[in-house]
This record gives sequence, C-alpha cells and structure tokens, in this order.
Amino acid sequence: MLFHNTKPYSVILNARPPASTAGENGSLEEMEEDISLKKRKSEHHGEKELQASQETGEKVKRKRGRPPAEKLPPNPPELTRTLRPTSVCFVQLPSKKEVPEYYELIRKPVDFRRIRERVRNHKYRTVGDLEKDIFLLCHNAQTYNLEGSQIYEDSIVIKSVFRERQTANCHRRGTERDGKRQSQR
Repeated sequence: MLFHNTKPYSVILNARPPASTAGENGSLEEMEEDISLKKRKSEHHGEKELQASQETGEKVKRKRGRPPAEKLPPNPPELTRTLRPTSVCFVQLPSKKEVPEYYELIRKPVDFRRIRERVRNHKYRTVGDLEKDIFLLCHNAQTYNLEGSQIYEDSIVIKSVFRERQTANCHRRGTERDGKRQSQR
C-alpha cells in the first residue's frame, strides 16, 4: 500500500517559511525603516572612514575583520634608563690581575660566556648539566659578594628565573605528553 500525502513538504517537517524582508511584501514604511537601520549600523562602524572620504573626496574601501591594534609609543627614556640588565656582571669573569682573590676563593669559576660556548658546542647532555652550571654561577656570586649587594641579589634573581622557566617547560612538556597519551588511546 502506498502512502500519499497532499500536504506540502514544509508542513510535514514543521518548517517555517523563510522570513521575508520589508522589500518583498512589506509596506514602504517598513522599507524606509530597514534602510535607516542599515545606515545607522554603517555610520556606527565607519564614522572615521566616512569623514576621511568626505574630506578628500575619495571612496575609501572598508577593511573586513578586526581593526588593527594601536601601536603603543616606546617606553619613556626615564624608565629605560632606570632598567638595567641583570646578567651584565655575570657575562664575563673578573680578570685575574684585577681581582686575584676571586680565584683564590672560588674553586670553579664560570660565567655566561662559558655557558653559552658549552651550549653551542653541545657539551651539556641534559638540562640538569646546564642547571648545575647556572646554579654554580649563582653560588659563586653569592660566595664572593656580600649578602645584600647588587650582584648577590642579581644572582638570586637569575636562579629564580631559571627555575621558573624550567618548571614552566616541564609543565608544558607534561601536558604535551598527556595529550599524546590520550590521543593514542
């Protein structure tokens, strides 16, 4: 037995007919209202462009998407003069002629220049080896310099920054590994 329905397909699916615009079967008032709404929206979004085009007499093509971010002015000179790099004193060891007592007190002197050379020459097998040299550099600075001095304080900052970065990297690697494990399941 065949089933035959005389109702239109949209009624069977309980679908609504598409909403008509004011221009199709609306009055003139609805069309004017629709046009004024569109004008208000376009004025709201492009007031500056419209003003610029009216002043120059050129037609400005609107760009789509998010407006470009405002470029911030550079840091004021007063601020940049007060900031100083923390690691300047740690880049190169003091000379043996100028500070011989440093080498008498410090058994294993190390600086960032030597650490950088070791990184470039692939001397570090693990991050732990690099960590040992960074911590040795900080320990040397704290051993030779007085507590509370600028170099002593900078060594504490360097050590804490290294630890923060290392824990952030370990955390990031851990989440990457967890994601890989879950995708393999």
